[in-house]
Amino acid sequence: MKIGFVILHYNAIQETIDCVKSIEEKLDTKDFHIVIVDNASPNGTGKKLEEMYSSAANIKVICNDANLGFAGGNNIGYKYAKETLSCEFVCVMNNDTLIIQDDFYSTIQKEYEDSKFGVLGPRIVLKNGKDNGLYVKLPSLEFMREELKLNKRNIFLMKWHLDHFVTAFKMARNYVYKILHKPKVSRYGQYFSAKGTDERHSDIILHGCCLVFSPAYEEYYEDAFNPDTFLYREEDILYLRCKKVGLPMIYSPKLLIKHLEDASTETVVKKSREKIVFQMKHQVNSLGVLINEMENM
Repeated sequence: MKIGFVILHYNAIQETIDCVKSIEEKLDTKDFHIVIVDNASPNGTGKKLEEMYSSAANIKVICNDANLGFAGGNNIGYKYAKETLSCEFVCVMNNDTLIIQDDFYSTIQKEYEDSKFGVLGPRIVLKNGKDNGLYVKLPSLEFMREELKLNKRNIFLMKWHLDHFVTAFKMARNYVYKILHKPKVSRYGQYFSAKGTDERHSDIILHGCCLVFSPAYEEYYEDAFNPDTFLYREEDILYLRCKKVGLPMIYSPKLLIKHLEDASTETVVKKSREKIVFQMKHQVNSLGVLINEMENM
């Protein structure tokens, strides 16, 4: 079965080149295609990639006229891999990820034979050599509504530069907690786990940096992701999509990638304040989409 790789590119050209190279050098099948989708990189690297791979028979570079975000950009590549290249499996991966095993394709094939998964996620090794933790369950609808309120409040505070007072309060609180030996409790603490990354899991929310979509998924959905988000929460919504139609979502520790983390996002915003506002605005939009999906389950 043919496999296609969709790599979403934005500015960070060396990461994209390294990602492509890892596929070419490590993949254990010759029946593959790579689709690079440039999300209207303002530094012109999309055109550079187009020229670089113009003679490669199995690499296609698509240059979008506008930045369509994570879901929109990846959907362009996914549809091209499915409709034009007739790929049965499509692996959507960030440009800052690398294939690091010699049996990547055969591991996907074996898992599909065993489980008929809708979407498959790998074990993710970070730059520091540690495993990325697992998102073990989706928070409740009430939790997400509260998360939406918090993000809207934070945007308001930053707009009027009131966030400095909140930051000062949190720093003082954390100092008191430290003196009292009281651990900080994250809102998401119960939903993530650093344990179990070496075990196979089903019915789990997969990390969006690398996702393998199967022929079974195509039977229900024309695109990879809900197109209503620009950035963030795509994994949560994908989980609901699969749950709605009974498609297995599988985490396999036998499938391995390395994740260098946030290469493209770092090129969008350099200042920490700008980055936080950028993230929160898109979190608000995506949370609205997610909440709507949860209400309609």
